[in-house]
Amino acid sequence: MKYEFKTYNGRIKIMVNGCVMFTFNQIDFVGYYFYKDDTNLYGCDLTFLRQGAGQGLMEIYFKDKQTWLAVNKLLDENM
Repeated sequence: MKYEFKTYNGRIKIMVNGCVMFTFNQIDFVGYYFYKDDTNLYGCDLTFLRQGAGQGLMEIYFKDKQTWLAVNKLLDENM
C-alpha cells in the first residue's frame, strides 16, 4: 500500500493508494493522540479548534496495525 500526506489549500489529506482516507483543515488542527483500545482496534484522536466554546474531536480507528503505524508516521513527519 502507498500512504501519502498531501496539503492542498489549507486542507490536509491522508491518502492510501490514491484515495483519501481522511482530511481536515490545517488551521483548526490542535494536536493528535494515538492509542489502542480494548476491542483490538488501533485508534487516533485528532483535536481541532471550534468557533465558540470547546474543541472538536475526530476519532479514527484502524483494524490493521501496519496501517495505523503508517498513518502515525505520516502525521509525525509532516505536522
